[in-house]
Amino acid sequence: MVKIVGKKSVLDGIKLDGSHDVFRELYVRQKQAVWFPEEINIQQDVMDYESLNDDERRLFHDLIGYFVTSELLVQNVLWEAFYPYIVHPHAKMAMTVQMFMEDIHSDFFEMILNTFSMDRKQMYEKTTTDPLLKEKQGLVAQAADAISVGAGNIIDPDTLEWKKKILYAILVNNILQEWIFFYSAFTLYFAMRETGKMKNVNNGVDLVLIDESFHLQLGIELILAMLEETPELAEDEQFVEKVRKTLTDGVELELKFLKRHFENHIVFGVSYEEMEWYLKFITDRRLEELGFAPYFGVDKNPIKWLEKQDLMVLQNFFETTPNQYTNF
Repeated sequence: MVKIVGKKSVLDGIKLDGSHDVFRELYVRQKQAVWFPEEINIQQDVMDYESLNDDERRLFHDLIGYFVTSELLVQNVLWEAFYPYIVHPHAKMAMTVQMFMEDIHSDFFEMILNTFSMDRKQMYEKTTTDPLLKEKQGLVAQAADAISVGAGNIIDPDTLEWKKKILYAILVNNILQEWIFFYSAFTLYFAMRETGKMKNVNNGVDLVLIDESFHLQLGIELILAMLEETPELAEDEQFVEKVRKTLTDGVELELKFLKRHFENHIVFGVSYEEMEWYLKFITDRRLEELGFAPYFGVDKNPIKWLEKQDLMVLQNFFETTPNQYTNF
């Protein structure tokens, strides 16, 4: 068994054994999907932006404000919290591509700020002035700071207690944040496109979605590999329940954010009820992938047009090269 997490010297993890494991596959697939914001002409969406009504503009601003700092937060978490303890060379390579793509995502949302002449100070302060957005980022930061050397911790990743903290931080970043929080936002972006608005912005979001799907899979594979390497992690019932509860509580936090925007009315053709059931649907799927039973009992996607969206992204990704499908 190849070691995943632990103490290491700079001389560790410098030999590739030629095996084709899941981490090598994730490295290769991410590398093949690299794209650049400059390939997308979002200038064509300026008139759409100016035509947004008050509810639509408020939601769009909250989404942009959340992403402009969250992409850099993911970058910080990966580099300062996880990467120092990953020993497996292909897992590290997959993580370095993810870190590069977080920079690309940051460039993309920065380009949106500039193209639509948005209030930069206001956008970058949203996750500190908005209580719900601040709480979402705070969950990630707290889990990451608990294993960050930069936060003054003296860490022994070979001990069971520190492995729990590392696994938990991966869960909160790659699954709670990048799958539940981010995918809720992606659904709202694509709802804009369903109403005929912000087409080119959402062409870019398609590509962010592909990347985040890789990041989700990387997080799941790291967790599963850690559980295989250290079975005692799954034998701690209190810790296992903490993992499950973190995901279900995260859904409730995201629903508070959605309720603020959707309660009693529809925005971009989507209702709060549809978003609530969609979030519960995808969370049940993530719980199953981690070995848990479904919690919410939602076995069907309530937003049918998202199935078309998923198919379109998969076709674009597997049937063309990145520069072919990003030059709109």
